[in-house]
Amino acid sequence: MLGTIGTFRTSAMAQLVSRTRATQSRLARTFVVHNPLGSLPISRALHSTQLLLAKPQAVKAAQMATEEQLSWSDFFTLRKQRRLWDRLASFPCAILGLGVGSAVFASLPVNPQQMFMGLDPMVVFAGATLFCGVLGFISGPTFGRMYFRIGNPRLAKTLDLKEAEFFKHIRANRSDPAFSSASNPLPDFYGEKINSLRAYRKWLRRQREHERKGTFNLGSKRK
Repeated sequence: MLGTIGTFRTSAMAQLVSRTRATQSRLARTFVVHNPLGSLPISRALHSTQLLLAKPQAVKAAQMATEEQLSWSDFFTLRKQRRLWDRLASFPCAILGLGVGSAVFASLPVNPQQMFMGLDPMVVFAGATLFCGVLGFISGPTFGRMYFRIGNPRLAKTLDLKEAEFFKHIRANRSDPAFSSASNPLPDFYGEKINSLRAYRKWLRRQREHERKGTFNLGSKRK
């Protein structure tokens, strides 16, 4: 009787141990399936989860840093595009100026017998209308630059920063205006004609050539 009870207790304990192990293994499998980080320890899993959550912010910061780092080739390309926008905006602004001038001066009463500063009023109105068109053509680049900034605010800011750095190089490497003369004019003082790295190297050579000619001329004058 006692042996039977002991055997029953032993078998019951064995079943309990086997059930416990089965439950533990089932929980472990559940954790592995639902945990995207695998079967890592809890501390490492939490640390990796924080890294995953912080990853989009890091990627966004890296993208912003890349956008702010503009190469010189891209800078000159964007500078050309911006100048193209400035020039193209001059034509619609000129047409708009002519239209507004025509509408305004055509609505004014005209007395053919009354002269204006010794001129026919129609001639004066025609000249004023043309002046409105010229004024619109001159103001076109300003509106083109504004349109470029509104359409690409972040890119325009990056381009402004790069352009400030570019003008620092221009001021540091351009020749001294004191070397200028009628036979040795200063070439492109503000670097406005530079539209590529090749043009910048050519500009540097011309600045050094201007300095050499100016130094030679000053030396010959002193003698």
